[in-house]
Amino acid sequence: MVTVWYPMHKATDVAKTFLKQPREIPFVTKWRAFNTTGGKDGLKQYHLIYTDRGKAEEAGLEVFKYFSAFRNIEGFNLLVESLTGVSDAFKLIGMNW
Repeated sequence: MVTVWYPMHKATDVAKTFLKQPREIPFVTKWRAFNTTGGKDGLKQYHLIYTDRGKAEEAGLEVFKYFSAFRNIEGFNLLVESLTGVSDAFKLIGMNW
């Protein structure tokens, strides 16, 4: 999951950059983005990114490459977190969900 914050006055710059980005990313099977307000930080987006099983590292590099296009937008920040599905997490402790 990638969480993105940027100032309200940079929304047009962010949108233009998104439109220039590729629609298909290697090793990514599904990408859902959600917008919300970011409070004092302006706007916030959540990007839920699903990868091919066993290809998280390769997909992660592609996602970092994707978001590197935003690095020069003043106030643009992101947080990358790795998520595990509940059923997979249960398997780690020997249980089924």
